[in-house]
Amino acid sequence: MLLQLYVLNGPNRGEIHGLIQGTNYVGRSMDNDVRIEDRTVSRKHLRIFRENDKCFITDLKSRNGTFYRGSFITPGATVEVEQGFPIALGMAVVCVGESCADEIMPFPELLGLGVESKQGGEPGSEKRRKPNQKRMEFVLKLADVFKENLSIRETQEKILRHILRFLKRIDRASFVLIEPGTPETRMVTSRSKKSHGDPSVAYCREVIIQVVKTRRPIVVSDVETEQRSKLVDTLKVLKILSVMCVPLIYRSQILGAIYVDSMERPYGFRRDDLLLFMDLSQRVAIALENIRMVSELSSVADSLASDD
Repeated sequence: MLLQLYVLNGPNRGEIHGLIQGTNYVGRSMDNDVRIEDRTVSRKHLRIFRENDKCFITDLKSRNGTFYRGSFITPGATVEVEQGFPIALGMAVVCVGESCADEIMPFPELLGLGVESKQGGEPGSEKRRKPNQKRMEFVLKLADVFKENLSIRETQEKILRHILRFLKRIDRASFVLIEPGTPETRMVTSRSKKSHGDPSVAYCREVIIQVVKTRRPIVVSDVETEQRSKLVDTLKVLKILSVMCVPLIYRSQILGAIYVDSMERPYGFRRDDLLLFMDLSQRVAIALENIRMVSELSSVADSLASDD
């Protein structure tokens, strides 16, 4: 039987690697069977041992850990993995099994998103295309957040603080989580650099609805240069100049979305920022779903204890 490892995000997004019987090494260095070019992945991060149709993973004392099915794997311990469940190596996400192919979010080019300005690109964009150390610092800070034992709200608030520091031209950022299997909003966590009108309206609801419905990102760099549509008209009424929203998907289930916008100037982000957020959404979805499950199990345990 052909058994494959799928890379769900990062520079190696979409790569598919056949797993041989016996030992397969995964890491950042070139001598691995599966190389993942992500700074949060250790040089020799993970060992996957295939025995017929079963796979067992061992974390090789990696710096940022290996996260699977709700917890970080103890370095040196061996865990059997179930096909279709994502495995987080630092901020990188991989998955074993054919069903994992559905978890790979399409690139913006396939979505027909006009991220660059129609008037020749974002001002200063050439300068900003140079390697950005701040981008790596941002990713490493998020990796640290995921190691902390925080509630969903605390995790979201920390991530939003880092997003607002990283995207200097963004004014507001939100997490919008929905009830599983429904479009109903379950939780909203928002942060703003300063007051922008009604504080209870921290995002454009129509953007969230569309992202949840289509399961695809939405990007509007400048409402004034976008083709007129109902959504663009709504953004103008709300005085939103640019917006970016990316879905949070875990095992084919939509959990909600990450939303950022700018109300003082257009071009709050660039194309690379969208690609980064698409990558981060995979890791964020894993973390939030795990925290939710742990919280629910704790509530059940408390209820059983009270019944006694």
